Amino acid sequence: MGRAPNWTREEADYLQDKWGVISIRAIANHLEKSVNAVKLKAQRLGLGDPRMNFEGITICQLGKAIGREYSTLKTWMQRYGMPVKKKIFAQESRVLIISYSDFWKWAEQYKELMNFAKMEPNILGAEPEWVKVKRKADQLKSQKTEQAIPWTPEEDQRLVQVLQTKDMTYPDVARLFDRSESAVRRRLRDLGVKLRPARLENHIKYTPAEVERLLQMAEQGHSYETIGRELGKSALGIRGKLERMGFDFKRRKLRVTVQ
Repeated sequence: MGRAPNWTREEADYLQDKWGVISIRAIANHLEKSVNAVKLKAQRLGLGDPRMNFEGITICQLGKAIGREYSTLKTWMQRYGMPVKKKIFAQESRVLIISYSDFWKWAEQYKELMNFAKMEPNILGAEPEWVKVKRKADQLKSQKTEQAIPWTPEEDQRLVQVLQTKDMTYPDVARLFDRSESAVRRRLRDLGVKLRPARLENHIKYTPAEVERLLQMAEQGHSYETIGRELGKSALGIRGKLERMGFDFKRRKLRVTVQ
């Protein structure tokens, strides 16, 4: 039985250049070699899994990187148009992939779908600047969520006492207990307490500077409580203002131009 011909430097360079970019069969056809011969040569060159050499990531790998189930990513594809493509890496196997640039471009439009606090920095390559801002906002949200449970008996007693103080608003109480306004509302409901904090006046007209800051923080992914603390408004008032302005809470941007 004759010996298989050696690989030329040009052929080996072509294999390394195209590995993970086009299918193994396409490489084999171009080089006029068998698929098995190409796989064997790739193994000897230490090229590894072709899916790991692609300038992007498979959907399964993406799910692991951002801590999401495949079913969730499938919903994003169908409902929010996440730009995936089918790619052949081996002879017949087709997998769903997305390039890093396409992912980040899409993610910026739907940043609210992801919690970057749970995602390792730079796991998908160099991150755009907006991701770093969103991660800080998500970390603040995560801290508040963790601190919101459980309430101790001492805190419950103090909460009732605080409500008897004149002019204490929901933001005031939330800051005092280092919790969200919604957490305070839930606790009062659970305790069956009829006393409520003083209502914060949310009908005071926003200044142009406040509107600009409101939109900036909302687009960056900050919670309503965080925005409210900076602007001196309630979280409920902040959400209501954004709704009236036509803010898209999934895309984190305005649907319509502010009048």
